[in-house]
Amino acid sequence: MSKKTLALISGLIVVTILFVALAVTQNKKASVKQTVLANPTPTPFAQSVLTLSPNPATLTNGAGTVNVMLSTAMNEVTAVQLELQYDPKVITNVKVTPGSFFTNPLIFPFNKTDAVNGRVSYSIGIQPSQNALKGEGTVATISFSKVPGTTAGETQLTLLPKSLVSARGVEQSVLKSSQSTTVMLSAVTGQPSAASGDAMMHGGTLPNTQTAPATSPSAR
Repeated sequence: MSKKTLALISGLIVVTILFVALAVTQNKKASVKQTVLANPTPTPFAQSVLTLSPNPATLTNGAGTVNVMLSTAMNEVTAVQLELQYDPKVITNVKVTPGSFFTNPLIFPFNKTDAVNGRVSYSIGIQPSQNALKGEGTVATISFSKVPGTTAGETQLTLLPKSLVSARGVEQSVLKSSQSTTVMLSAVTGQPSAASGDAMMHGGTLPNTQTAPATSPSAR
């Protein structure tokens, strides 16, 4: 075999190796690109926020009210479970009533107020035939009065970590964060009332077109 033929064969082998290496490199780049496209950064499922408003809250003739405000962001909410704590030595006659966020709401039968330990468990949601809700509004209103003779200047009304928000298509609670409030027991002028706190969150509700069952958040 002539030197010219050997050189030609060697050249073909080198070119073949280069093409194979280039093909492998391109395939790796395409695989990485496809992996990135197939696994985009997921959107956090917990986007809802519960807020006790106003903060601080004040009393009128020894009585006060606080609104439980809900902002759902992109969550399609079906129910809310409130777990509240207060000081029974300072606050008494605590009652929770439905707000305007849920229309003709389903009030769960296991709601209770423990006046001895200062705990409130209250769950509310949509009816089975209703659509899940998005938007902002008042879930519930908490009314209470000052214990006669108490010398405390202020006290806390606290949303506990067991508070939950359930949403269509999500098994876990979608509650992102919560904000409690301070109740000023002495007379303070110029502070917003619970009604004005409601007006601050005037977005109302924006129902979607999907129907979701109103299951108790506590089951999650």
